[in-house]
Amino acid sequence: MHVLDASAIAVLLRRFREKSPELLEGRVTLDLALYELSNLIWKECALEKRVGREQAISMVGGLCSVLNTMIMEKIASSGDLKGVMKLAVELNLTFYDSSYLYLAKTRRAILVTEDDELAGKAGKVNVKTQRVDEYVESG
Repeated sequence: MHVLDASAIAVLLRRFREKSPELLEGRVTLDLALYELSNLIWKECALEKRVGREQAISMVGGLCSVLNTMIMEKIASSGDLKGVMKLAVELNLTFYDSSYLYLAKTRRAILVTEDDELAGKAGKVNVKTQRVDEYVESG
């Protein structure tokens, strides 16, 4: 099983455009990914001026369609939130990144990420990681 963070999903969407839905369908992520990836689109529109307003709105719709094919988990229980905070404090890692790490750890899954810091710290809690290229190659 694989848990994909927002950085991995972003790379898959950009690099494997037409193939990305099949690489993501049925895979696990957090509902947080929708917000993180939508924020990337907002940055491209509002800050970097690389996409127009209407294109950004369209891109968010497409993103939502693709993410809806994934299993989007939510960390909401007190016990899970405490577990995330424990990882965040122990590893000096953001709560956001610790959320993906916690999900992978509790599901005994491989964490797919392009985030160097997160990948490095995952090993400290015995969570295996893969880069997008390794994930794609593993099928």
